[in-house]
Amino acid sequence: MENYQLSRFLPRNKILDYISALDEDDLTTFVIHNADDYGVYLVTLLAEVARGKNTPLWYKHLGVLCSSHLFFIHGAQLSALFYFIKAHELDSNDTSILNSILDFGEPPEIVLTEDQKKYYAAKLLALEPESEKALAIINS
Repeated sequence: MENYQLSRFLPRNKILDYISALDEDDLTTFVIHNADDYGVYLVTLLAEVARGKNTPLWYKHLGVLCSSHLFFIHGAQLSALFYFIKAHELDSNDTSILNSILDFGEPPEIVLTEDQKKYYAAKLLALEPESEKALAIINS
C-alpha cells in the first residue's frame, strides 16, 4: 500500500498483514492518512489486529481514532474510552493512557462517572504525585 493509503480492493487478509507489520510511527501515519475515508472500517481492522497482538499500543491507537477522528459518530467517545481502558489494563504504568482516560471526564462529552474519574485520578497520582489534573479531580 503506497503512501500508507488503504484500498478497499485489496483482500482483507493482505490489509491485516500490512497493518500488523507497522511499527508505532508508521501505524500513526497510516491511521492519519485513512481515518477520514475509512473511519469505521479502519476501526474494525485495527480492532482485529489489537485482539491478536493484545498490546497497549494497538488499543491506544483505537482510542485516538475513535475520539479524535470519529468524534462526530454517536458512541465514538464511549468506544474510545473502552479502548483506552483496555490499554490501561495491559499497561497500568503508562501515564499517557491514564491522562487520556481522564480527558473523558471533561466537556464537551463527559462519559466518565465521578467514581471513575476519582478511581483513574488516584491511579495517576500513584505514578505522578504532582499531576495537577489528578489532584484537581481528587480534591473536587
